[in-house]
Amino acid sequence: MGTMQWLKHFEASALRERDVRWGGSLALDPSLVASLQTFQRGLTSPGVNLRTKVRRACTPEYARCIDLYVAEKAVHADLLMRLLWDAGSEPSKRQWTDFLFRHVRRRFDWARELVVILTVEMASSPFFRILANNVDDPTVRRVLELILEDQAYHLGFHIDHLREVMEGRTGLERLALQQLSGALFATTLSIVIADHRELFAALGYDKLKYWTDAWNLFAQVQTGLNGSQHLAAVLGRDPRLKFAL
Repeated sequence: MGTMQWLKHFEASALRERDVRWGGSLALDPSLVASLQTFQRGLTSPGVNLRTKVRRACTPEYARCIDLYVAEKAVHADLLMRLLWDAGSEPSKRQWTDFLFRHVRRRFDWARELVVILTVEMASSPFFRILANNVDDPTVRRVLELILEDQAYHLGFHIDHLREVMEGRTGLERLALQQLSGALFATTLSIVIADHRELFAALGYDKLKYWTDAWNLFAQVQTGLNGSQHLAAVLGRDPRLKFAL
């Protein structure tokens, strides 16, 4: 989709009611609470640095898309905070992984900062899918499904626009960026597995399967970023990036 179509999508999404049947107190495993706190903190950001860089370098329409994208991520943070409150816990105020990723991405220009953010979304999407499929509580599942629905569009949005940046690079530069993206993604997945090992154990879920599913998604996104005509056709029919987990 073009920028104006994405703008219409995000404007409509901002008005969409995300219906969740909040039922009061939730009895959640402590490992699940800790994982929700980690991701809630990562989603809690006004994105001032990114939005400023985009305004300097890109069109007003794309800058507005980024504004709405950041606002949508804040909605996800609010949903996770509500889960934490209903579980008798509190939102996280500081996470070392969140500090690390914020510190790294702010050193880059707008496009490379978005690549870092995209990397985190690629790691979180299969993780949220695992939770949505394996956690018994219907409120938790509903919140995670809402986030996953939005994230699928986020991946398509970033592919559409970052592909244009990649097309302006030489073949050698593309290869170098792919290698760097792969190294960053491997590091991100290792951090997720280490940080959430107790939850994987509590769910009885194989960490290797998460690792494999995440790399499958990474491969799809890299194909899109590097101009696959087949994937472009798929995205033309459905702007969300579909993936099976």
